[in-house]
Amino acid sequence: QTRNAMSQVREVPVPVDCRLFHALKAVQFCDAFQAPVSNPELGPHDAYRAVFACAPAWVSVLLTMRGIVASMLGLRHGGETSFEVTPEARYEIGQRVGRFLIRSIEPNELIVGENDKHLDFRISIIIILYGVETVTVSTAVEIHNTIGRIYMLVVEPFHRCIARAMMQGAVMQAAYELVGK
Repeated sequence: QTRNAMSQVREVPVPVDCRLFHALKAVQFCDAFQAPVSNPELGPHDAYRAVFACAPAWVSVLLTMRGIVASMLGLRHGGETSFEVTPEARYEIGQRVGRFLIRSIEPNELIVGENDKHLDFRISIIIILYGVETVTVSTAVEIHNTIGRIYMLVVEPFHRCIARAMMQGAVMQAAYELVGK
């Protein structure tokens, strides 16, 4: 099952239908990971909850380290070491769902993110039909200054590992639920 999840999650260009590039003035970093959707009823809110509920345990260690680095660089950060999203969360623009603030809601896309003096970032969760329905989680970052560039140099490799692992976790969870085990 793990190998199947790994083969289903792939790094892709940010989808052209995604509103992510319109959510920031300039983008200096972006990536996107995509997987097929097993449930055609799945909406972007469901995908957001599924992906962020599947953070591996080692991610909390990295989040703690991120908090230390962010503090040293003067970045704003919460002490949260989890991405947990409760099922009863209210999805409204300006509301915080899990760690992130909702910035945009469309029928097939949810954009969340934060602004800081050193960088702003947005995460898009979009569901698109490419022969099969897919969910793509994309991240874009607008860097404002040298501290933001240093932060991204440190965080980028970890970000890619975390994003892929969370998508793989969501795919494995969906497969687990489909098999009924």
